[in-house]
Amino acid sequence: MEIKSEKGQTVVEYLLLLVVAISLVLTFYNSEVFKRLFGPRGEIGKKIKSQNEFAYRHAYSQGRPEQDIDRLNREGSIHPSYHDLEQGGTRFFGPLDAYE
Repeated sequence: MEIKSEKGQTVVEYLLLLVVAISLVLTFYNSEVFKRLFGPRGEIGKKIKSQNEFAYRHAYSQGRPEQDIDRLNREGSIHPSYHDLEQGGTRFFGPLDAYE
């Protein structure tokens, strides 16, 4: 038997390629590595949450060791984003220079 028309071959090949790609994605998505990193209690989510909480509370990123304040410190008056120890006074999200 000789096949003279191959019109549907490309469609079948693309469908098979799509099935293989979807199966690879689902295999990775259901893997323990993916769940450990990106799951509801994933490591990446915990790290991002910790950094966002610190930046929101302290008004600067956590990676600045010269100004790191203990996260359990509840005393706001010694906080570097609130009180300037060198010049005295506070700078709570206000202008650097006084208004005219």
